[in-house]
Amino acid sequence: MKKILVSFGIVCFAFNMFGQDEKVIIIDKGTYKKAQKEEKERKLVDNTSVIKFSPLQMIAGEINFGYERKVDEMSSVEFEFGPTLSNIGMSVSGNHYYYDPFGSYSYAVQTSKPGFFLSAGYRFYPMDNGRVLNGFYISPVFKYRLMNNGYSDYSGNLPDSKGSENDFNFSFNFGYQAWLSNHFSMDFFGGIGLAYESYITRNINSVYNSTTGLYDYSWNRNTYDGVRFLITGGVKVGIGKK
Repeated sequence: MKKILVSFGIVCFAFNMFGQDEKVIIIDKGTYKKAQKEEKERKLVDNTSVIKFSPLQMIAGEINFGYERKVDEMSSVEFEFGPTLSNIGMSVSGNHYYYDPFGSYSYAVQTSKPGFFLSAGYRFYPMDNGRVLNGFYISPVFKYRLMNNGYSDYSGNLPDSKGSENDFNFSFNFGYQAWLSNHFSMDFFGGIGLAYESYITRNINSVYNSTTGLYDYSWNRNTYDGVRFLITGGVKVGIGKK
């Protein structure tokens, strides 16, 4: 009987020792499935760079290409560049007419001239635990843009002339970069800022010449510069790689 009690005590002691290291894991299947579903719906990638194109910027007269590169676990830099065309979209300032009471007229037509733009921005991704290039971001952006245009006298009285628009912009943008696959992204952004603008435009000036009884025509140069409030917005399509 004594041997039985001793054996039983040894078994209980061993069971107690091994039981202290046992870990119990409880999985909430509902929460686990929800997390899996959210991860599947919003795809995160580990790309380090993205080549981009902004189709909506053509409305502003820009053929806009961009490149974003990872700097660290929560930030990146982005550069944009491309040509500008003064006869695309809202950048066209219109035509200029002159009509005199004797029935003669001169008609100035704005023509297209190439220009360019450059921009640089810093992006900070505060969410997704350091998964840079994914999700919500904040980005200050500096941009320079030159728009050139030409002026032609439709009546042939004057030689062609030129005009221009110089813009220096600063904007504070907010955006969201979503990945539809491992290598294809959609980048939606908007923001506010300030723009310094400098314009040179032309219109036809006419002076009546009493000696000849005709009008003398010349190009009139108009200038303007000032600061305005800036609103930005658009979408960029991107191709990413590791």
